Amino acid sequence: MPIFLYKGYDSNGGRAKGSIEADGVSDAVARLKSKGVFPDEIKERTFGRRFSISSNKYLAGLPHFTRQLSVLLISGVPLVESMKSLSDQYSGKWLKIITDLRESLSGGVTLSRAMEEYRDVFPEFYINMVKAGEIGGKLDIILERLADYLEDQEDIKSKVRSAGVYPVIMLSVAFVVISFVFVYVVPRITKIFADSGSELPLITKILIFISNIFHNYWWILLLSIPVIRLSLKKIYFKRESFFSSLLNRIPLLNTLYVSRFLRTCGFLLEGGVPMTKALQLTAKSVGNRFIEDNIIRSEKLVAEGNSLSSALEVFPQTVRSIIATGEKSGTLTEALGKSASLYEKEFSMKVRRYLSMLEPAIILIMGFIVCLIVFAVLLPVFELNQMIK
Repeated sequence: MPIFLYKGYDSNGGRAKGSIEADGVSDAVARLKSKGVFPDEIKERTFGRRFSISSNKYLAGLPHFTRQLSVLLISGVPLVESMKSLSDQYSGKWLKIITDLRESLSGGVTLSRAMEEYRDVFPEFYINMVKAGEIGGKLDIILERLADYLEDQEDIKSKVRSAGVYPVIMLSVAFVVISFVFVYVVPRITKIFADSGSELPLITKILIFISNIFHNYWWILLLSIPVIRLSLKKIYFKRESFFSSLLNRIPLLNTLYVSRFLRTCGFLLEGGVPMTKALQLTAKSVGNRFIEDNIIRSEKLVAEGNSLSSALEVFPQTVRSIIATGEKSGTLTEALGKSASLYEKEFSMKVRRYLSMLEPAIILIMGFIVCLIVFAVLLPVFELNQMIK
């Protein structure tokens, strides 16, 4: 049913504005008059992508918004009043979103319907969960579960980002140090060898060649970084399924993908979302195209009457066995939730293990490069000493 924005006067002669859900303009006018509002301007609200979230700016505030709204509803505060309380705490784009939601709710629109206008802010699974909560009369409980889920997922994302920060810093420092050596240190040392006119060892020639590239063509190297990055990204998306299958073979990433599937699927099923719809929504949240395609195929098999455990061929046998046990005992959502917790703990342990191994590995690589540079410099020095003797 369309939503109409209106401006007009109330029965006391004061200005009134808001939104109302109706079958058409005439129906909207009739509904407004029955509420004592006389519109002088009315138009249908168009739905679409109002804000972009390329920086995930709005999604970053979604867990906090959901938690606050759930607390207010659990405390017995009516939905419209809850939105009013939240609007006093926010500013900027979030204030605009909350204000629009409150106006839609005041006009008789359901929360899930109002959220559809901001699909860039509220993901599809979120809207479906809210709709299930409205139908079942458990909106406060559903929002509390949504807040728990979003906070857990944010925590996992934070661990992934933290795991990538340290190696990036280490590699950046290594690149700066090695660049400094090749640009400023090596040319001054190798000039002595060039002036001697003696035949240089192969490793020293290679060192001088690399040093000349860094010294004379450093600007090309800098410009090539974004070009290489864009090229690799283009190649990846062109063969995304193939590269995703390779990424899935990395134990750390495989554990992350499996934990995402188990947590999201179990969460949606617990919230009352049908199995096929839950699989469709879960496929988009895993973060791996290869697994996503397999889950979509599994959804079709489940729709044809197959069990979930037999349809999920892409997952490890252990996961499928747990799912099969849950299906037989009628405790599938509990089994998925417990399995997700186990895999999330395993992911955290693997992150710590890999980070503890990464530091000495990077140091060893840097030490090896430095040793090669020292060897390339000292070898011709020894040869010059032999010639002098």
